[in-house]
Amino acid sequence: MSRGYTTKFIKAVNEADQTKLGVQLGQICIKNDIPVVDVSEFLKVTRMTVYHWFKGKTNVVNKHKEVVEKLLAKLNT
Repeated sequence: MSRGYTTKFIKAVNEADQTKLGVQLGQICIKNDIPVVDVSEFLKVTRMTVYHWFKGKTNVVNKHKEVVEKLLAKLNT
């Protein structure tokens, strides 16, 4: 189990729509043990927003999309 992520949460992220930007970010953060609190502070959004993105419940809004895409690109290298 990754730091701060329950098995149930990891399963929910892995079962979510992999085409969604937030789900992709969630998988990378879980893989790299990056806590939700760090992501939320970096993006200046609530932890609940990040949890919803990770599980595909909501989409990354346009004002955060470019930053999330850059973050994903950096974490994928």
